[in-house]
Amino acid sequence: MEQEDPDVYVHVVEKREDGIVVRGAKVSQSGAIGSHETLVIATMGMRQGEEDFAVAFAVPNGTEGLTYICQYTPFTAERELSPDVKYLGNPLYGQRETCIMVFDNVFIPWEHVFMCGEAKYSGRLVARFAKTHRMNCGGACKVGFADLIIGATQLAAEFSGVQKAPHIVEKMTDMIRINETARACTIAAALKGHEEPAGSGFFQPDDIFGNAAKLTIADGFWDILKWAGDIGGGMAVTMPSELELENPETAHYVRKFMKASAPAEQRLRIAKFIQNWCAGLHGAGTWHGAGSPMAQKMALYALTNFEEKKSLARSLAGLREE
Repeated sequence: MEQEDPDVYVHVVEKREDGIVVRGAKVSQSGAIGSHETLVIATMGMRQGEEDFAVAFAVPNGTEGLTYICQYTPFTAERELSPDVKYLGNPLYGQRETCIMVFDNVFIPWEHVFMCGEAKYSGRLVARFAKTHRMNCGGACKVGFADLIIGATQLAAEFSGVQKAPHIVEKMTDMIRINETARACTIAAALKGHEEPAGSGFFQPDDIFGNAAKLTIADGFWDILKWAGDIGGGMAVTMPSELELENPETAHYVRKFMKASAPAEQRLRIAKFIQNWCAGLHGAGTWHGAGSPMAQKMALYALTNFEEKKSLARSLAGLREE
């Protein structure tokens, strides 16, 4: 019986005069199949004896030995079957396809290799990548998504004629609060960033605010989706196909019964747009993207200067330092 290769992480199997040869895999690589090149870094901080796994490089799409195993979701199937992209929930951009990248003896020339065996630096590289990614994911990427969801939800409320109801206004305001809090954390992370290492000319975002941005949006995005589903109504998941508007046997019924403060065509289109978010892949994607929330909680706790905060509390409480 053939045994599985235990070396699943990307690692160096051969060093040549002109480059290295790598094997292994990278999973959950969003958008990689549509990229010209992919930057690969070590999965985690490596220790002595794990030098072959302490590797970082750039690899062009289509390199020999590189295989992309793409996901297949209900949205993938819907796109394949749809006669026109206008019937999809996100007609301009569709779904972000994610894949497993398999490296089977892939050659990387030295000019594309950034780390090879320097295990003691691999953890620092991963940490620097993570702080940038969390800032971007928490307050830029997902805040942009939420701007779209908030706009669509407000339209759905207006199309149904309920936009002035107090509980609708309250829920819309809560969505805005969550989104702007995450946006503010990201702006703060950028403005409070610093040169790292000193003298390098390379600036990194502030750790605390970057992690706070991602942690805020991890929980908050679910709430935004919840309120979008609430205000959008059951129609977001029970709406008939927009194709029925072109069916001579059903079009007049759909236009009659789906009409409210806006025509059926507009209500169906915005309901489909909300469906793309609320009944799609984005909730779990936001939760785990840039690391699951426990990673941010651990980082926030470790980065907090408790001694400074305790000292302030002692001073104002009239306690002498121990």
